[in-house]
Amino acid sequence: MNSFLQKFWLIFEPVLSALVVENLDNYITEYLPPYLDSIRLSTFTLGTKPFRIESIKTYLNTDPDTVCMDWKVSFTPNDLHDISRKELEYKVNPKVIMNVRFGKGRVGAGFPVLVEDMAFSGHLRVTIRFINKFPFAKLLEASFLERPQFDYVLKPMGTDAFGFDVNMIPGLQSFIKDQVHTFLGPLMYAPNVLSLDIEKFFSGDYDMVSANGVLAVTVYSISRIKRSDDLIDDTPNPYIRFYVDHGQELDRTSVAYNTYSANWNETRFLLLNNLNGLLSLELRTSRPGLKDRRLGTANFDLSALDREDQAEQEGLNLMVLRNGKHICDVTLDVKYMPVVKPVKYDDGSVQDAEESNSGVLRLTVHECRDLKSETTIHPYVRIIINGVEKKKTNVIKNNTDPKYEESCEIVVLDKSSLFARVEVRDEAADGRLMGSFTAHLIDILSETQNKWWDLINDGDDVGQVHLSFEWMPVVMSSLSNIIGGHGFDQILEPSIGVIRFTFLEARDLRNVELVTGGKSDPYVRILSGYQIRGRTEVIDNNLNPEWTEIIYVPVHSLKESFLLEVMDWNARIRDKTLGLTELKVSEIAQQQVSNESVNNDTWFIAKPKIDRWDHLRSVDKRTSKGDLHFSAEFFPTIALPTTKAYQSIEMMDNSDRKLSVNSQGIDQFKPLPFQSLNGTYIRYTPDDLVDLALYNSGVLKIRIHEVQVSVSSYCYCQVLADSLTPLYKTAKMRGRNLKFDEYTDVFIKEADLSRVAIEVKSGFSVDKDDYKLGYWLESGLSIIKRVMQRNRQGISFEEDEGTWFKLMATDGPGRIRLSFQYDPLDDFMLDPDESLDNQGELTTELISCSHLMAADKTGTSDPFVVFTINGEKVFQSDVIKKTLFPVYRNQIFTTAIQSRVIASIRAEVFDWNSSGGITLRGDAVQAFVPRSFNIPLDGVEGVSGSVQVKFTWRPKLLANKKAQTTVLTNAHSHVKPKINAEVSEPLFREIPNRNYDAELLSPDITSFSRSLGVATKVASRDSNVSMDFDDSVSNTLSFIEDTNIISSSRGRAGVVHISILSARGLRGVDRSGPQPFIFDLKVKDHNKVRSSVGLGGSRFNIWDLIKLDVPGGETFFQWMSLFPVGSGEILIKIQFEPSD
Repeated sequence: MNSFLQKFWLIFEPVLSALVVENLDNYITEYLPPYLDSIRLSTFTLGTKPFRIESIKTYLNTDPDTVCMDWKVSFTPNDLHDISRKELEYKVNPKVIMNVRFGKGRVGAGFPVLVEDMAFSGHLRVTIRFINKFPFAKLLEASFLERPQFDYVLKPMGTDAFGFDVNMIPGLQSFIKDQVHTFLGPLMYAPNVLSLDIEKFFSGDYDMVSANGVLAVTVYSISRIKRSDDLIDDTPNPYIRFYVDHGQELDRTSVAYNTYSANWNETRFLLLNNLNGLLSLELRTSRPGLKDRRLGTANFDLSALDREDQAEQEGLNLMVLRNGKHICDVTLDVKYMPVVKPVKYDDGSVQDAEESNSGVLRLTVHECRDLKSETTIHPYVRIIINGVEKKKTNVIKNNTDPKYEESCEIVVLDKSSLFARVEVRDEAADGRLMGSFTAHLIDILSETQNKWWDLINDGDDVGQVHLSFEWMPVVMSSLSNIIGGHGFDQILEPSIGVIRFTFLEARDLRNVELVTGGKSDPYVRILSGYQIRGRTEVIDNNLNPEWTEIIYVPVHSLKESFLLEVMDWNARIRDKTLGLTELKVSEIAQQQVSNESVNNDTWFIAKPKIDRWDHLRSVDKRTSKGDLHFSAEFFPTIALPTTKAYQSIEMMDNSDRKLSVNSQGIDQFKPLPFQSLNGTYIRYTPDDLVDLALYNSGVLKIRIHEVQVSVSSYCYCQVLADSLTPLYKTAKMRGRNLKFDEYTDVFIKEADLSRVAIEVKSGFSVDKDDYKLGYWLESGLSIIKRVMQRNRQGISFEEDEGTWFKLMATDGPGRIRLSFQYDPLDDFMLDPDESLDNQGELTTELISCSHLMAADKTGTSDPFVVFTINGEKVFQSDVIKKTLFPVYRNQIFTTAIQSRVIASIRAEVFDWNSSGGITLRGDAVQAFVPRSFNIPLDGVEGVSGSVQVKFTWRPKLLANKKAQTTVLTNAHSHVKPKINAEVSEPLFREIPNRNYDAELLSPDITSFSRSLGVATKVASRDSNVSMDFDDSVSNTLSFIEDTNIISSSRGRAGVVHISILSARGLRGVDRSGPQPFIFDLKVKDHNKVRSSVGLGGSRFNIWDLIKLDVPGGETFFQWMSLFPVGSGEILIKIQFEPSD
């Protein structure tokens, strides 16, 4: 063995020494004490005499494929008794010369230092595991059984005054040795083992530095901490840090403040080189202002994950120990996901690695060149991923061509959403930006991944940076249950209910606009993971805002928690945080379990409602300012019995029982449960299905399978449900066929009024950008009926492959594939103040006044009417001269009503001062149905005049000036069975032009003045009429209202005059804005180059608009909604002239 080492050393030592000189400078910088500025290695050689094996002891009681040996090794290059005279003639002594610089900046000084007369000895255990193919050795493990001994001489050079061994300084030699042992101990001092996979090393797949896999660790909770009184005085603030073999920290959980029993429910992704180590979970307590203290450590042997069938282990319960004593238990799941690599077959063929959108990105900063600067620079490089700094290199002083050779590795869950920014900054100028390079990872990987990239600053080239990117795919598809497919935790699990958040007020908030002389514009948002699940309106310029706003958020587990973050709204820059607090679902919900010994039923009930003030803390948890007043209440979804538990509940008759087959294959009658586990009665359809349509409120689960667009786009989807802000955002993807395959869920407040929309937006747009590539919109009731149809077919949500729907407002053909599931709430009653019908627009038409009091000497008056809503003047009519019975024409106005429950409308008649009022509570008005009212006047004794008006109420989400414009902003709530069609044909099939006018519309409707005989014809047409506006460019179906919801009212013979005056709220389809022309109540966007694009249409029964039994009812003049919902409105004036 020693003879082999003697010959091999002469070849290996020069290569090893050159490698050390090239790379040691970068690594040793991280371990420099504060008084040293830098250490540069100029000369390094270990000489011609190799290390020597003094003795070998072999153990026999090992596995057949394993050899275990104890080696005593030494390295004594100055011992000459065992070398020949010829070797002595060519002997080269070890020599190390370093340039050590003391101090900082201009006050520092450099000294050359010589290290010589090195010696080393140690007791090493070596274990080799063999295999039956080349290289015949699988694994090599090495570990020092005891601390090795080493010695050296350290001399300053260049001066006689310091030509002595500086180790003679008291305490210095022991300090240096302790530092060496501290560095090597966790690496290979027993019981720690240094492992080398020889098989991978010879095949070229092994990298001792690069990660070979990702370990997903989900930490749920710890039991109550014991035996902590001797370490801390107060309640602990526990958190867990992760490391392998006592090495550097890999990651840590968040801090749980002031608790002995912490609940995290957090997933951390740890990069691992191999599975031969020991994963340590160190439980520590955070002590602000003091050093954190260790409470105990739990260990997990990573080799248990080495087999493919054992790579995932759930429900682990590890003991946390300190000095051998039990402190607590930690509950967690672990899953190891290796880096996918090409497969080499025996015949020499190679199968490419499996593609994956997730993986590990290894980014290496090699060097910079030609950095432009007029002064001396000390450059360093920062790597920023999605706005977060991931790596900062060392500072290279006085160099315009610095060399770094530093790398960092990043776990990427979705490479399509990763944006990289590389900055070169100058430490000599307080971190001044010299230049930067930015790109999306998708674009980087599509080019040469190892190249020089230009550095840009203010549009000018300021140098280049040499970067290399290595993408190592990791298949993480099975993590959907953990991270929710880019969403919140456990999205595939059934919803257990919703939380009703009521945000009342905040006080003493932080003022982040003090510099500009203003105040913060606060709002509250609800975060689940990194998804925003809801937000309040913005209160302008107020540090003590009041909202009194209610938001519903679905929940899936007691382990979930929500962050309630108060933000400051900004128009042009990213919103700033003002502070946050946390709410755990377990605080307001409780799990119940049935009494069966096996297959227990579980359901959830609400704990008492919480109503509290929470102190707001900063994101880094170092500072805090302000308080938030909110309440939270839990409402469970329906839980159906699945075991014999429901046999104790009242059952249905035998005639209503359903036949089933038990596990033994014996037919038996399984009665349907009459009540839910919460004790409420279940509503069934005649075919023994839960009648979801009878439950007006519930949780709608949505699966976005994929989106297809006509041109390659970089985009994402956002989901909205009766809200002005998105409730969920998918990952960003690029292409024409975008397979998102993501899940989310939303709360359906009122199925007959709720609307759900999915917008496809550009991945380059900011949150406040209103531009969208297309959208899909549907009513809540239609979706629930679709779910019922799937249930009747026996298709579960997990098995449903989804339905294709056409996208609207696309610049070319587009479609989206979706599937749904609906979980109704159990015994839930919506407060009238929260109803979607409570907010909207009220259109008022002044028709006439009657029996007014004379104010002039001629016995007449010149009356006009002023309308006020909640004390605010909103409209003043024209003056009608010389009459006590004025009839008004075209006196119509529309007003936004935030809450019709509390709205009060008054009509005041002037020239005869009197007024009357009316409220809109209850059934005073009905959505979309014009209703006439006679408002009595008061104010003058003995006179009882009145004002005749017609009200039309349209429920609608009212957007404020700081709310994002969505497809739900301009669309009215409307009860409509079907407003979006399924698509079965391929996306890019050519559709021949058809004359839809002839197919779908009666010829009698196409003119503006026709006999009223058409009313019967329209009402009798097929109830499933739909219209395509002949848009060959967008290929987007636009639907008018189904005729089955048009009434069959009849009138009298006569002539109708329809005047189309103007339109509003139309969608933009080109950059110049909409240029509509009107024909047969169809609104189109005119285009001189290509075919016109349909914007919307309308259909109505004339006798629903013309009321001959009401004074002034022969004239109709108001805005009407276009269909499909969200297409805008059109102002129509209709006048009726009876025939003789």
